[in-house]
Amino acid sequence: MISKDYCYFFFTLFFLFTTLFINKTGGLNSIIYDILYPAWYNLTSSLTIFFPFSIGDFIYIIYPILFIYFFRKTKLRRKKLLISFYFLSFPYMMFYWSWGFNYERKKSNSIEYTNNELIEVTEYYVSKVNNSQFSITKNKNKPVKVEDNFNELRKKIVKSLAQTTKQFEIKNFTKHPIKISQFSTLLSYMGFSGYINPFTLEAHINKNIPKISYPFTISHEIAHQYGISFENEANFFGLKNTLNSNDKVINYSGELVALQYLIYDLRLKDKHNGSKLIDKLNGGVIKNLQEKRSYSEKFKNPFEPYIKKIYDLFLKRNNQNKGIKSYNLVVNLLIQDYQSKINRSVDDSS
Repeated sequence: MISKDYCYFFFTLFFLFTTLFINKTGGLNSIIYDILYPAWYNLTSSLTIFFPFSIGDFIYIIYPILFIYFFRKTKLRRKKLLISFYFLSFPYMMFYWSWGFNYERKKSNSIEYTNNELIEVTEYYVSKVNNSQFSITKNKNKPVKVEDNFNELRKKIVKSLAQTTKQFEIKNFTKHPIKISQFSTLLSYMGFSGYINPFTLEAHINKNIPKISYPFTISHEIAHQYGISFENEANFFGLKNTLNSNDKVINYSGELVALQYLIYDLRLKDKHNGSKLIDKLNGGVIKNLQEKRSYSEKFKNPFEPYIKKIYDLFLKRNNQNKGIKSYNLVVNLLIQDYQSKINRSVDDSS
């Protein structure tokens, strides 16, 4: 008779190899995307949304403690090896079945664009950001301040999802557990504004980031809750969701991030024109950008580049060939979006 230990081991081994096979070949992915993931998300979100604290953060704390406890408690070497195998295999399998298979989704199309096209779109967002800043503050030199608390912002951002999901032609989820991370200081030193817990599907926000970054960051992490795994697409979803809000400050938060990506890309390709466009920004916009820069400088540390390198390799391993530079590929989507608006305008006028 086969012992329970062997049954557990072979079942885990079988499930592990099944996960590896699906991850490598893409088999069953359409079923996972269309049926399993939405059902799993609705189940987990229905449970975690009732807790004011992060269940995912609690798991991150308790899981290694349990491992150490059972490992030290066990005396037999074979048992120690089995415990190590289970504790390493379970997170890997759970990661992919819970959320990670979304990395195999079809990517958005990219286009080649010229410097002139990049300059045109950047000029558009410079004008947009300047107008929004002045409309909110009535003073070109006054930075925009977020007066809403976290819960108020969260409600407003979730409210605009009905329109955003309709634009992206995806099914809208009704529950969105969005939490302040208990590891915010650690995230700041690692260089992250937020993350989605792949096991509980809770969106987490780093409470230390400038409040002007909250609306966009929340919207970006919500994009991951919809299974949008590619960072450029999550950025684009985040921008669109902030623009769909009836709140001008939330609009401005998204526009400002879009402008940051555009100016960064432009200065890499054409530093002269990039600097010229920065000079056109209102004083209040510059102050908001300085607030973001001051935050980054405050938490700058010698370990961050190595952490980013590990994250870069992780993204490349999961179907994002540009790694951490994938975030900047949102520029491509911004240019496509701008050009489609121009084309629609021409069609409407003809």
